[in-house]
Amino acid sequence: MRTRPESLPLAATPPALAVPYAHPTLGRMTPTTDLRAQALEYHRHLPKRIRDYLRLGRGIADEVIDLHCLGWNGQRVTIPITDRDGQVVAFKFAKDPADPTNGPKMLATPGVRAELYGWERVLAKPTQIIVCEGEFDRLVLESQGLATVTSTGGALTFRREWGPHFDPIPSIYVCFDNDDAGREGAKRVAEVIPRGRIVRLPEEVGEGGDVTDFFVRLGRVRDEFEQLLGAAQPLPLRLSTDNRQSPPEPAHPGSGSAVQELKSRLPIEDLIGRYVPLRPSGQRLVARCPFHEDHTPSFVVYPGTQSFHCFGCLAHGDVFAFLMRYERLSFREALEVIRNLSN
Repeated sequence: MRTRPESLPLAATPPALAVPYAHPTLGRMTPTTDLRAQALEYHRHLPKRIRDYLRLGRGIADEVIDLHCLGWNGQRVTIPITDRDGQVVAFKFAKDPADPTNGPKMLATPGVRAELYGWERVLAKPTQIIVCEGEFDRLVLESQGLATVTSTGGALTFRREWGPHFDPIPSIYVCFDNDDAGREGAKRVAEVIPRGRIVRLPEEVGEGGDVTDFFVRLGRVRDEFEQLLGAAQPLPLRLSTDNRQSPPEPAHPGSGSAVQELKSRLPIEDLIGRYVPLRPSGQRLVARCPFHEDHTPSFVVYPGTQSFHCFGCLAHGDVFAFLMRYERLSFREALEVIRNLSN
C-alpha cells in the first residue's frame, strides 16, 4: 500500500542566504560579486506584481518564494541556484510576464554548468522524491509539499554523477513535460536512475503541458497528483546505454568520422527546432536568439552548412556547439545526447 508523500517544512527565509549586502545596483554581476548577497538584493526588490504572478500565475506559494529567495533584477525574475554545499553558484533569469516580445523565456548565468536545483532535498534522503523539468515546475511541486529536484540545464542534462546520490531514496518519480524533449529527458533519467518511475500527466494538459499547467491552468490539487504517482510506471531502459555498441568517441569536438556520422543523422534544424521556434527566410531559418535578450530576430540557422550564427551575441557553430551552449554540457555529454537523439 502506497503511503502519502511526506510534506516538507517551509522556512521563512533561507538561512544560507541570510547575509548583509551593500551592493548599490541591480542586474550587474562581476567576477567579484557575492552571489548570496546578490540573491538577497534581488529578493528585496521583488515587486508585488511579480510576486502576484508567481503565486497566481505560477502556483508558487509565498513561503516558497521567500524560502528560495526568488527576486527581480529590474528586467527578469531571478532564481538563485545553489550547489550541493548550499553555496549560490549561478542564477536563472525568467522572462517578465509583462514583456510582449518573443525573447527567451529563460536565461542563465553564462559559462556555468548545469546544476541540480534541489540538492538540499536529495541530501536530506526523503522517502520519495520527484525529478521534474524546470525550476518553476519544481517550485510548484514544493508548494504542494513534495520533495522535488530538477536540472538547471534542461530536459536532456541530467548528469550521470548525480545518480548515486539518489540511491538512499526509496521512491523516485520522473515527471517531465508532455513533449518530445520531455520524453527524451525521461529516457535520459532512466539511464542515470533506473529505479525511477515515469509520471504521465493527463491528456488535458495538452502537448507541451507541464506540472504548472496541471495545478494552475487545470486547477488540480495534490491528491489528484498523488493518484498520478500511484499510477507511475517503470522508466524504459535505453539499449544505447551499452557502451560497447556506441561508436568511438573522438578526442576533440567536431573531429572524427563518428561525429560527422552523428551530425548527418541529426539535422541542425531539427535539433534547434526543439528549443527555438524557427521560421523560413529564403534558404535560411531565423529566430530570436535563445542566448541573449534578442528583440529582433538575429539568430540564423543554415541547413546547407549545418551551422548557426547569431548576429547579436556572435554565438555560432554546429549541433554540438548549440547543445553545449544551450544545455551547458561538456562535449562528452553533448555527444551522448546527440547519439541518443539520433537513434
